[in-house]
This record gives sequence, C-alpha cells and structure tokens, in this order.
Amino acid sequence: MRHLKNCFLLFILFSAFSSKSQNINIGASAGINASQVSGDGYGGFRKAGLLIGLYSDFDISPLLNFQFELNYSEKGSRRNPKTSEGDTDFFLLRLDYVEIPVMLRIKKDRFTYEAGFYYSQLVNSYLEDENGPFEIPPETNQLNEYDLGVLIGINFNLTEHLIMNWRYSNSLLPFREYDSGANFRFDSGLFHNYLSFTLRYEFIGNGS
Repeated sequence: MRHLKNCFLLFILFSAFSSKSQNINIGASAGINASQVSGDGYGGFRKAGLLIGLYSDFDISPLLNFQFELNYSEKGSRRNPKTSEGDTDFFLLRLDYVEIPVMLRIKKDRFTYEAGFYYSQLVNSYLEDENGPFEIPPETNQLNEYDLGVLIGINFNLTEHLIMNWRYSNSLLPFREYDSGANFRFDSGLFHNYLSFTLRYEFIGNGS
C-alpha cells in the first residue's frame, strides 16, 4: 500500500509540473494485457489481464511529447490443458503490478508513436497448476518485488478526446531467476512480454 501511495504522489507531482506547460493533457485509460513469460516453457500470449490507469503528458515541441502514466497492470502466463488429447497439464501465473511508464512520443497527423521505459511494483501474486494453488518453495528463488522494462506503442485519435492505444512491453531484467542459477547470455531467468490494448479518454486537454 505504501508503494501505491508513493506512485500516486509521483503522478500528482508530475501533473502539477506539467501544468506549467501550455499544452498539457490528462486522461484515463482502460483495456487488457495479453501476456506471456519468456523462460517458463509456455509460449503464447494466453494470459489476459486488466490494465487501467491515468496519464499526463505535455508537448516538448510541435512534434515531440513527453508522457507519464500510473497504471494497474495484470501480467503473467497461462497454459490450458488439452483434455481431448489426454493432456491435463495446467499452469497459471498471475502477477499484479502498479506500473509507471515514462515515454517520448512523436505526433504525426492522427497518430502518435511512443517509446520508453516502465517500472512496476508487485502488489499481488498467484500460482496454480492442475493440482491447485501453490507457492514457490522458500528455499528457491523468489519473485522480485519489481519489474523494469521497455515499451513501444502507437496511438490513434478516434475523436478529439477518445484515443486507441496499442503497445508492446518487455522486461529488461528477470522478475525471477532460474533456480539452477543458469545464465545463457541474455537468458538469466523469467521475463515478462505482453501486448496491451487500451481506450483512452482525455478529460483535460489543450494540446490535442
């Protein structure tokens, strides 16, 4: 809860700083994550999760824009069984984060292209397999409390205030290391990668 309060305070401070600009936009977003985990052996963006948040941005130049977000983001991994083939293997990893993306954006007509970094703080975790819920044994590597990564995305202005956003994000650091301690070049553990689809509504905007 302390981390959530700190993140919200940071968002308020950024918005207050941005308000000095003549071209500030503030809005809310809601959508879904389609996520997978690199390194867990289960491929495919099969884990659906909620993504909701607030954002604030301001123009640096007629073409460049700086944006800061505060999101609740559900990530993880899922493997569904194929019972018709006798396959009963099931796996679910659900990790919920408070996430702060920071990015530079380039505006072109009704499109805005974005790239940047994000920091996420873990607020909840859940693991389950075909035998039911379970926890990671204390003698093995545990989940990190944070996730740090990069992102790229595209925004399309449907109307003056309604915006569609598509985004791809990927961890830079593993959120959990392999229990074996193996390190294969850049593969040193489990990494998030996920696609995000959101609708955004700007309720304060004089720069669009």
